[in-house]
Amino acid sequence: MPACLKKLLRILSIPCLWFFSIALIWAELEAAAHFPKNLLTGFFALFFLLGFIIFTKVSRLTPVYVFGHEATHWLLAKLFRKKTGRFRCSLDQGYVEIDRPNVWIILGPYFLPFYFLIFTGLWGLINLLWPNFMLSYYPIGAAILGLSYSYHLVLTYTALKKGQQDLRINGACFSISLIVCINLLLFFLATLTVTAMWKYGIGILCAKILLLSKICFLDPASCLVEIINK
Repeated sequence: MPACLKKLLRILSIPCLWFFSIALIWAELEAAAHFPKNLLTGFFALFFLLGFIIFTKVSRLTPVYVFGHEATHWLLAKLFRKKTGRFRCSLDQGYVEIDRPNVWIILGPYFLPFYFLIFTGLWGLINLLWPNFMLSYYPIGAAILGLSYSYHLVLTYTALKKGQQDLRINGACFSISLIVCINLLLFFLATLTVTAMWKYGIGILCAKILLLSKICFLDPASCLVEIINK
């Protein structure tokens, strides 16, 4: 595909990404009011907020993030069957040599929660093999998931503030739009997983997409009045 066409498609995708991001935020806020007030939800939310405070004010554990960041680049490169070279990590920076990386390889670490996905996979595997054993450890699992997800969000925000070179390769505006949209999508899916409210949550998201489409394209004034009256 010609470079000019790729650039045009990236520009055209930006409003679509923000449209979907707004729908996700709207759906998350409405769904949150109906989430079950059980132990798992409480532990996930509590340790998510606790992790946000710890990783913002106390320690960012930067070397841990650097390894996860570069490992995500490497794993995505292997997934897309790209040739890789040297893999280097230090206390505050790292790099992976990748032959002709695509946008998903370049931006993947900013929206894929590396450690959260590892813990989720381990939890699912242990629960599959020893379901009765895991019952008493569900709150601990929910706490670890909350901590690991807040770690991903805090360190991603910190990295973006520094103006990473990764963002400039495909354009900063497009890159940030894609990162925000996919992070919101994964957070929405994570909360539906913890609360086991998939059907309800997806239904709300579809409803918000339809309503937002009406606001943007059909009759903005009457739709806004209807929302305000509710």
